[in-house]
Amino acid sequence: MNDTSKLINADNVRAEAQHRWPGILTALGVPPEALSNKHQPCPACGGRDRFRFDDKDGRGTFICSHYNNGGGDGFHLVQHLFDCDFTAALKYVAEVLGLTASDGGKTVMPVSAPQKRVEPPKDRLAILTNLWNESQPLSESDAVIGYLRGRGLAMAADMPQMLRYHPALPYWVQVNGQWRQQGNHPAMLAAICDLDGHLQGLHQTYLKPAWAKPYGDNGNHRPTYSKLNLHHPETGDTLPAKKMQSRYTGSLTGHAVQLFPIDEKGRLCVAEGIETALAARELFGLPVWACLSAGGLKSLVLPDGLKELLIVADHDEPRPIGYEAAHGLAVRAIKQGVRVQLWQPDEAGDALDELCKRSRPAWRIVQQLNTESAN
Repeated sequence: MNDTSKLINADNVRAEAQHRWPGILTALGVPPEALSNKHQPCPACGGRDRFRFDDKDGRGTFICSHYNNGGGDGFHLVQHLFDCDFTAALKYVAEVLGLTASDGGKTVMPVSAPQKRVEPPKDRLAILTNLWNESQPLSESDAVIGYLRGRGLAMAADMPQMLRYHPALPYWVQVNGQWRQQGNHPAMLAAICDLDGHLQGLHQTYLKPAWAKPYGDNGNHRPTYSKLNLHHPETGDTLPAKKMQSRYTGSLTGHAVQLFPIDEKGRLCVAEGIETALAARELFGLPVWACLSAGGLKSLVLPDGLKELLIVADHDEPRPIGYEAAHGLAVRAIKQGVRVQLWQPDEAGDALDELCKRSRPAWRIVQQLNTESAN
């Protein structure tokens, strides 16, 4: 694919794409029936009725309950389809529209009938492997352990091998159609692997230090860590502290961060987020995998030798997205002969919220009183 993103201004592409999104998306491989403004399976992530293409103001807008903030415009939909960033989405749309620098930003081919689907990005395994090799196994003194303990996790047992600490991971953001680096930051990297152990992607949690009061005789400061809080230099919007990179389009589907391997009894616990999964391990004492989203939980490929599965669902309100995904996985696992239990907290939240609640002295006192009264 030609590098049109360096030649065509994003505003020009956006203007030319307005009111033409059905043709653009069809050219990129979206079935025409998916663009009918009716609830139906998402062309990017499936489901039953999570998706609707409403094309408000001709901007290609859509609703998908499993995509980031619940939807977006046509460029977001292209990102969702190809699991890519805005720059790549811009390339796809510009190529369909036939935009080139020599044309002064004007379209040279109409969008009407379906065209040949644009090829997905190339394999990025070398890039991901390089980032992983730059990072370090977890240790007591690094920022990742500080962050996880700050979230309420003990992290007292063996360290998960699929998590690593990167001391200075670049943060890139697009400004006026060009990528700009917003500093280097400590980060937690999580390896997303298939069942054969092959790397399929990386989950990145950017961190920031906060300095507490001096401690000890020498007056040193002890840093604590939380998720990075950055704002877009142009729009002022809050930038995500968590990002994912895939090996190629679709490589993450069905795979997870295998924090701890299935045990000798064939038991496994699965949850959505990394912190949630680690909390589930502390709550239930089982090996855990983090599926990273409700959609990832529902589509998880189950390992061979699995006999017992505990699915830890987020308690989402008002719509029970986490429970719906967990139930879908449970039904599939049962059909495969796996013994399944499904758990979610009684109140809105996740396993980490439950773990933090149980660590409060007041909660422990109430539980003790309830036990004594029952006896």
